[in-house]
Amino acid sequence: MAAQVAHDIRSPLAALDVASGDVAKLPEEQRVLIRSAVGRIRDIANSLLDKQRAQTAGEAGSGGPSSSGLLLSGLIESLITEKRLQYRSRPGVEIDAWLDAPSYGIFARVQPVEFKRLLSNLVNNAVEAFEDGAGSVRVTLSARDGEALIMVRDDGKGISLNLLSKLGKRGETHGKSGGSGLGLYHARISAESWGGSLEIASEPPKKGAVITVRLPQAQAPDWFVSELVLTADRAVVILDDDASIHRVWDDRLGDLRDRGVEVVHVSAPDELRKWCEENTGKSRGARYLLDFELLGYEDTGLSLADELDIAAWSVLVTSRYEEARVLEECARLKIRMIPKGLAGFVPISLTPARERPDAVLIDDDPLVRMVWTTAAKKAGASLRCCASLTEFETIRSEIEEALPVYLDWDLGEPAGGRPALDRLLELGFKEIHIATGHDSDSLPPLKGISSVRGKEPPWV
Repeated sequence: MAAQVAHDIRSPLAALDVASGDVAKLPEEQRVLIRSAVGRIRDIANSLLDKQRAQTAGEAGSGGPSSSGLLLSGLIESLITEKRLQYRSRPGVEIDAWLDAPSYGIFARVQPVEFKRLLSNLVNNAVEAFEDGAGSVRVTLSARDGEALIMVRDDGKGISLNLLSKLGKRGETHGKSGGSGLGLYHARISAESWGGSLEIASEPPKKGAVITVRLPQAQAPDWFVSELVLTADRAVVILDDDASIHRVWDDRLGDLRDRGVEVVHVSAPDELRKWCEENTGKSRGARYLLDFELLGYEDTGLSLADELDIAAWSVLVTSRYEEARVLEECARLKIRMIPKGLAGFVPISLTPARERPDAVLIDDDPLVRMVWTTAAKKAGASLRCCASLTEFETIRSEIEEALPVYLDWDLGEPAGGRPALDRLLELGFKEIHIATGHDSDSLPPLKGISSVRGKEPPWV
């Protein structure tokens, strides 16, 4: 039955896919809603097929959690949007997701379809239990002691104390006629399968109920910008076709103007091209906050970053951060992302203006560092020296990804220079030279480097 339903869904879904691919003229909010709805239908169909395959293979369950962490605020926000639409014919019902700065960057390993089903059931339970058909439901997200906390709070009639311990078990329900109790039961089983728990609290009468889902936090994926690092004497260039996003960034960056940060707003590809052409000095090292999809243009933020050779300083700000092709292109260009709905909450730090180095040397030999520093001074160049990867990490926010980095292959780390090379590549550095006394033929195959050279400074 599950396989047949999934099969039947796929034909209308294919039509929706075609239609949703031609929504470029719609406002951003509507484009996100349509894609979210189509994506959820696809997820449901895939989930049904996964269940069918598991049953055919004699396996239990409905598929394990994602192998990498999923951004919970994105899952919550899209589900709450659906819930508002579902209950829009009931003006007395208010459903809100209170996502703020503490909710930024909280990931967990969950199965996305089951997580949305869990949250949908909890919201439905709250709405259906309102005595007079009116009330409010608020969903919040926070983190504490390595756990993600999703709280669903309503202002309904509450739950009697003698029922609290029973709820969450199969067949136990409260507050609605004909209820089966399966919603809360499914929520509890799902949370526990992901290593978490579900708690129900209430202070009847008339004080509502609070359901808390606790889940182990997962590490943020490589594509995610945990903190936006800016430099006091460098411009921030914002490319977006949505005026409201420009207002968000104005609010976030307004106070930084007095500290030397120039904020540039552009809304079309040619405007960005013109700014880069007319500001060649500023364009190298500026921070670019680029929208992916630009209304009425074939160009995307990623294609422009590639064309203008500004990928090293670019961040993609998009609601399409989960799409495979966007993730693949970001990985190719070594560009990280901020989900557009979270632009108002990303932590921002400002490093002071300082002399920009021309190159970086990572070498644990103090004599080599002294020789290179002397050679750089004689050549009128600026060199930053680090004795270890750990020391480099303390200054990496000040170093442009396009700068040449010279790495000692015999670095005094347990695995030599390999961990430092892997980290530099992960951070998006594009010009890495291995500085070593060894012959290049004696080194293992190394991908992503520009050259293998000797220990002599490049200015000699």
